[in-house]
Amino acid sequence: MQGSNFFNNDSTPPTAFYFSVNFRDSPDMISSFQEVSGLKLTLATEHGEDGDNQFIHNMPQQSTFTDLVLKRCLFPNQSLNKWCKNTLENFVFDPKDIHLFFLGVNNVPLASWNIFGAYPVSWELAELDTTSNRLAIETLVLKYRYFKKENS
Repeated sequence: MQGSNFFNNDSTPPTAFYFSVNFRDSPDMISSFQEVSGLKLTLATEHGEDGDNQFIHNMPQQSTFTDLVLKRCLFPNQSLNKWCKNTLENFVFDPKDIHLFFLGVNNVPLASWNIFGAYPVSWELAELDTTSNRLAIETLVLKYRYFKKENS
């Protein structure tokens, strides 16, 4: 039986640096992000005991999602900047759906996720240092309602 294995003779393991972040219905917000993290789903549990206290049972509760963190070089993008400013400074919320693609050779999606109802909750500029030649990186932290992995 042939399985799905990246380590077959004719396959190359995917690299984590090849991805795309698209804001649905907002093509003017497309930006090259250097790093994406925080796509995590956790099932919370509650501890319970049986009648004679010999065992502890973990009872499933609600699922929780962590914050989505996007990092990129500080580069002008009027629409993305306006969206962040409206939310963080003016308290005007316009949640966006995001489509995250993990890409393989020739831009072929290996996996993708739909992230629903995202809005910024934090913006940060990395340390500026005259003794370093690093890029100026901004970090955008987003809350979202939930995400779903698409069938690959």
